[in-house]
Amino acid sequence: MKKMFKLLVVSGVTLSLSLGVFSNVHAQNFKDIGSNHPEKAKIDSLVDKGVISGFEDGTFRPSEKVSRAQFAAFVARALDLPAATSSFKDVSKSSTLYSEVSSAYKAGIIKGFNDGSFKPNVDVSRADIAVMLDRALQSEGNFTKTISLPYSDAGSIGAYAVDSVKRMAAYSIMGAAGDTNLFSPTKSGNRLETVVSIHNMLTVTEEDVPVKPAPGKKDTEMTIAELTHKYGEHKLISRNRANGEFFESDLVLQYHDYYKKRYSDFNQFIEMNKESEIRQYSAYYPYAELISYNGKAYRSSEMYKGDIPSMDDEILPTNPTSNSEFLIDVHLNSKHTATYLKDSVITKEMANLPYDKNGDIIVDIETLLKDHINVKSTASKLTITHNGKVVEFTSGSNKAVVDGRTVQLKTTVERKNDKFMVPLRESASLLGLYTRTFTGIDVRYPNNITRIDLANYSLPADYKL
Repeated sequence: MKKMFKLLVVSGVTLSLSLGVFSNVHAQNFKDIGSNHPEKAKIDSLVDKGVISGFEDGTFRPSEKVSRAQFAAFVARALDLPAATSSFKDVSKSSTLYSEVSSAYKAGIIKGFNDGSFKPNVDVSRADIAVMLDRALQSEGNFTKTISLPYSDAGSIGAYAVDSVKRMAAYSIMGAAGDTNLFSPTKSGNRLETVVSIHNMLTVTEEDVPVKPAPGKKDTEMTIAELTHKYGEHKLISRNRANGEFFESDLVLQYHDYYKKRYSDFNQFIEMNKESEIRQYSAYYPYAELISYNGKAYRSSEMYKGDIPSMDDEILPTNPTSNSEFLIDVHLNSKHTATYLKDSVITKEMANLPYDKNGDIIVDIETLLKDHINVKSTASKLTITHNGKVVEFTSGSNKAVVDGRTVQLKTTVERKNDKFMVPLRESASLLGLYTRTFTGIDVRYPNNITRIDLANYSLPADYKL
């Protein structure tokens, strides 16, 4: 779909909220954007559309940081959002960008903080850019495609932004930060990144809109876009029984490319997958399992049919019922772990494989907890704060400090691959968290702990078959 853009002129503004003060200066005239600049065309496009502009000295300043208010304004202009009002306590009606911030707020692209503020002058982080662009994308259509994150710091992306970052990667709207393999979620966004990401988002909305199939068209004759329009997305994350790692599957893509000759209706294909999952669990669990289906735990999703032969379904994870709750499922034969929230499932890769020692499970607890509670680390110390309780672990020590009081640990804290390896059940008890171990579910090792769950809410008693 093609857009109509308002041409807005910004002048006489405070620098902290300014977007630049030229009102349609072509990028070829910017002193710091050469004719061979790789993103010149994208800069030209957004300047010509009045989304962004330059400065009085003739520069574009591509590396200058962008504030939250500025980014909200850029998106509001790019989408030509209608006028609106807002009541953030730190964005008054006299503020230069009040109109754009209000439009973005009314459209659901931005949200404020619990204290009623928006923090307009704070630098916008790359994680927040992903979230705002995702909301903008969803306002334009059904864009729910995701991919497994390729970034080496994927585990550091806050839970609130993980799905948005996955969509930004899937649609090639945002990628790694600079010439790295890092997403750098807390890094401030700059003007060049702003231009590139917004331009990419607009391109997706114009060219990648799911296509409504013609009435009466058979599923076997539909394109992937048409199938997605009719049925939505069907994404699975599963555990590979060969190596314990997670992999993602797109059932719409599979049906279109491989199964439409066998199943005349997409829903028949889905029913086959439901039966297939039951057979997988019966034959291969705990080495193979469905981690999530469309963001829900298998047992909480529509894929689950119940009554899996030869196993107790009760041991399978489910999504918590409260927004404040989390459950982390750790398998001892895999570094890949899943965190179950009320409306989503987050996958992570720990730095090290968990292992059993002194009757406890030693894990990379920093990766497990950092998106959910306050976790800080130095080269020698790991500090975790939960519900006002502060617990400090020291590498090479079998003692922890809890609210200033020294506590003896059964197992010495280790540091491996730059991550602290901490006894999970013992540390959870110190923090006021809950664990549940599962013994005997691996028939080859009936006396070994196979799984352990960690949660911030009460769990049933340890499970032993």
